[in-house]
Amino acid sequence: MQIIQQEVINKSIIRDFYRRAVSQGDLDFAREIIADDYIQHSPMVKPGKEGLLEALAYMKQMPKPATTSTPFLRLIAEGEYVVTNMSFGWGDKQKIVVDLFRFRDGQVTEHWDAIEDQPETTRNGNPMMDGPLSMDASDLTIANKALVSEFYERVFVNHQLDVLPDFVDANLIQHIPDIDNGLAGLKNYLQQETVQLSVEKVTHIIAEGDFVVVQAVGKLEQKTTTFYSIFRLSEGKIVEQWGVKQIVS
Repeated sequence: MQIIQQEVINKSIIRDFYRRAVSQGDLDFAREIIADDYIQHSPMVKPGKEGLLEALAYMKQMPKPATTSTPFLRLIAEGEYVVTNMSFGWGDKQKIVVDLFRFRDGQVTEHWDAIEDQPETTRNGNPMMDGPLSMDASDLTIANKALVSEFYERVFVNHQLDVLPDFVDANLIQHIPDIDNGLAGLKNYLQQETVQLSVEKVTHIIAEGDFVVVQAVGKLEQKTTTFYSIFRLSEGKIVEQWGVKQIVS
């Protein structure tokens, strides 16, 4: 019970971070909730707590462009981690973001992220970020996490595509722009010789109810890349998939 309560508190802190520190430029609030030994993994922000405060101060001074849509925010929490899936308009672009925060004693102590622009068209006809927001089936968190862990290891790391039907629903809803809907769409994408994708290891798996998030590192077209995959499950199968990536080098 105490862990669940802390997860709710951590989610609330992250909501307030976006609202107060990012949107309103409340640097005092940021100083309060960011740990002094904060570790920053975003390549766009200088290291440490002072680097983040500097970035927030810069954003505060920037003119805010007209937004193109209502912001979309999903939060997934497990233990010391909170993941956000976010979509928001910035000028004439729709930004798609995944943030991963690690907490300690009520403060953010580590952060990773990835950001992409929503393309004008996708193979599946779906936006990169939408769908259900609430976390259902909380009693299945452990089982869903174990299923996705095995699925990701076997399919993306070891390329065992023959096991896809064991994990993925035939009518998979796909949000990754280059992949068609359905189990067949995912399999066809992974079978393409032109898709230079290799996953070397899984670094974090965070689950809450019917949602599971995987952070992994590997190569995309010979470039070191961090991958964030978000899966929604129903009745023991993956029924929806989102993804955002961060090219490191």
